[in-house]
Amino acid sequence: MADLTLEEFQRSQSQQISRDIIAQSEEQQHRMQATAYKLWENAHEQLIKLLRFLDQDYDEAYEKGNHPLEGFNDGDLAYLILIRVRSLKQNNSTQASIQEIDLLRKQIKEISDKYNHTEKQKTELVEKNKLLLQENEKLNAHISALRQANLKDELHENRPPLINLVDSKEKSVSIPTWFALWKESRGFEKASTAILVMGRTGKSLRPSITKDMAVTLKTSPDNGSLDEAITRLIEPEQDTYPQMIEKISTSSSAGSSSGGNRPDIVRLTDSGILAYQLLSDQLASENEYDRLILHHSTPEHTVLNIQVCELLEESGYTIKSQVPQIQLHNGSTFIPDILAVERSTGETIFIEVERDTHKDQGSRKQKWINFYEASNGNLFVFCDNLTCQRAIQAEINISLGDLHYNSSLTNLHGLRQGKRSGNGGIWLSGKQKNI
Repeated sequence: MADLTLEEFQRSQSQQISRDIIAQSEEQQHRMQATAYKLWENAHEQLIKLLRFLDQDYDEAYEKGNHPLEGFNDGDLAYLILIRVRSLKQNNSTQASIQEIDLLRKQIKEISDKYNHTEKQKTELVEKNKLLLQENEKLNAHISALRQANLKDELHENRPPLINLVDSKEKSVSIPTWFALWKESRGFEKASTAILVMGRTGKSLRPSITKDMAVTLKTSPDNGSLDEAITRLIEPEQDTYPQMIEKISTSSSAGSSSGGNRPDIVRLTDSGILAYQLLSDQLASENEYDRLILHHSTPEHTVLNIQVCELLEESGYTIKSQVPQIQLHNGSTFIPDILAVERSTGETIFIEVERDTHKDQGSRKQKWINFYEASNGNLFVFCDNLTCQRAIQAEINISLGDLHYNSSLTNLHGLRQGKRSGNGGIWLSGKQKNI
């Protein structure tokens, strides 16, 4: 067990669960079918005995004709018995007593009750087996989605590549003149920390960078000198060193829909990447915004995804990957925004990130149906604000209709205001819906 990775262990557990459920389903089905068959066999035998009792000559005639009563179906046997009972009722001969007729009626009722009971059990068994097969199909779809997501994470398809501005064939790198001047400049410690944080993590949101700088320098995140250090790298003093950090411009200048001002989005320039390599002797990670904007519809949605990932990490989750592509059994492609693992339980979940904007309702229903299939009915959604959270819950309810599902929703604005669920968790609302 110690040699297994978490992903392999989860994959092994998922496969074992699926195999156990299938084996249990098949064993239960076989047991129920065997019981139903024995009940039917007994009822069928009683019908034959009763008909032989009523008409021995009829039985012998069909035996000679190579058509024994055992080959008759229940409906035919019941019909033949009914005919003979009616005949006995109409025949007032001394050979048929009232007691015998009552006994026959009782036997017919008992046989009919047994037959009806057997049919009812058969119907119940068929329905139970149908539900088990449906549950097994959903589990297989979920396991397939998890396997695909974990495989993509193992192959590093969603991890930031490294950026190298230095020719790997060179055994030594010539240090530019400005680098030495920068090291002598005012505030080099904080400025170099900013470069090291961005190069190591690929972070692009200015508040997140200063927060990491504060941890490294063991100071308060509210220390204004941290932000000033970034400013000096964006707007360096003349004739000292080149610009090492640049702002990434977006078309929107409005405030954030999750509350507060929209954070600055920054990246290392070529000079900043070179500075990181000279400071750390390592290659810089690709900027997270540059990597994720390729997979999201707008800069705003990209920034919200980054903020959500940071909050999830702080709340006990490990981000396995972002925007993994998963092929579903119906031929559709499901691309969740985030694949995360809750560290305390090891549970792997898919998370959708939603903004409070107008959406094309034509494709929304299929989106939630695909999410339902990939997640085995456990939907986690992170919204930017409470209005969005309520709208998305209503949208899910309408899209999934009578399907059995569990939804867990939250919003970034509420969490930043200190709101938590009853058990102190980050998921502020949920809904469980049964068949």
